[in-house]
Amino acid sequence: MSEWKRQRIDRIYRPGEGREAKHSILSETLLRLIREEPLRERTVLDVGCGNGRLTFALAEEAGRIIGIDWSDEAIAQARQRVRTLGFDHITFVRCDAERTDYSELGPIDLVVAHLCMSNEIIRRASAVLAPGRCIAFSTLHKDQWKESGRSSRFAYGEQDVETALTAAGFDPVYVEAEHEILSFAASADALAYMEALDLIGKWKADSRWEGFLAYLERGGKELTIRARVTVKARRR
Repeated sequence: MSEWKRQRIDRIYRPGEGREAKHSILSETLLRLIREEPLRERTVLDVGCGNGRLTFALAEEAGRIIGIDWSDEAIAQARQRVRTLGFDHITFVRCDAERTDYSELGPIDLVVAHLCMSNEIIRRASAVLAPGRCIAFSTLHKDQWKESGRSSRFAYGEQDVETALTAAGFDPVYVEAEHEILSFAASADALAYMEALDLIGKWKADSRWEGFLAYLERGGKELTIRARVTVKARRR
């Protein structure tokens, strides 16, 4: 069992808060863990790259980067940015990260991901990485929006991620759980915050909204607005 680093940030809601919450911001810890590797000598696979947020953050440092994502729109945006910036060492491929054989993409030295991870992705990363090579990612913790009564299928608890990594042949070298909790004086403040984030419609569509309302009716006054698991593990 690895020794987990745990961080909890508690904040009090102030009227008007909402838009400044950066739920998808890149983890500085993740970037540090990736940059510990000799990137200039590595080919990096960015899994679930979207429009290239993490890829472009590493663009000046890595020898080669391959970004993969299932979204045609995201890949098109990423490819357009590559052309605009003139990078010739970055390739974006439209594919399913949970179905693709990563070896078909060429030799891979380091697998990274931002807010996209699953047991199948970990297994496929293990299959393509040589002993001593790493996987590094930051993904949702199961506590993200836990007050709604549901969690993302890409979310992990501490034990979940350790079990998946160990089963796939990885030894964790860094594991961290980070939580940011927002406290409300009244349920009306919580509803105002959700409206400011434009989350009400989305939560109604995926059946989270009723769970959140029930939580507020029971007297709940907190919301886990950010919960992340950040990990670096080395292939055995």
